[in-house]
Amino acid sequence: MAESTIVQNQEHQVKKLKRFLEGWRMAILPLKSVILWEQQWHPCAIVGSVSILFLIIWLLDLNSIATLAVIGLILNLIDFSVPVICNSLYGPSSWTGQHEKMFEDICKNMVASYNKGLQNIRMFYSLRETSPCMYYIISITVLCTLAWIASSMNNIFLVYLLSIVMVLWPGLRSKGIFNMILSLVNMAPKAAFLKSE
Repeated sequence: MAESTIVQNQEHQVKKLKRFLEGWRMAILPLKSVILWEQQWHPCAIVGSVSILFLIIWLLDLNSIATLAVIGLILNLIDFSVPVICNSLYGPSSWTGQHEKMFEDICKNMVASYNKGLQNIRMFYSLRETSPCMYYIISITVLCTLAWIASSMNNIFLVYLLSIVMVLWPGLRSKGIFNMILSLVNMAPKAAFLKSE
């Protein structure tokens, strides 16, 4: 019974997301191929686009609040213009059943990724109840590491690196590069003090 409620909840989330992205649906289909690196040049285009955006931010040399305001204005402009342009270029007749199925699959994948992320966060916070020592060790270690990195590097450069990783992550996962790196790490010879007896 609990499994059926989870499925119904996911279906409701997919419908809600489809309604929310209704104006963007013609733009999302080509974006999916770019984000999942269906062509060899897609990762270069992604990194180049993010690099140009951050180069402009760096050249403007605005303070933090002005930078957030400019980014907000750009996002609002994109959010307004993309549905208008897509609706003027593509009429309702160009939307086929195949497009609808692809759009629904994209929405299902987005909802599944969102729910998996929430589940991982809940699992981490459940460590606080089940294993408080491990929870605090992980939390303190990660937060101290982040504080050290943030004090050592430029904040805009850190946000740039984080943005690059975020936009390349779906392609890395879909091409299996992340799993390949993990398997190489697992195959690496272990140090003598790390080997179990």
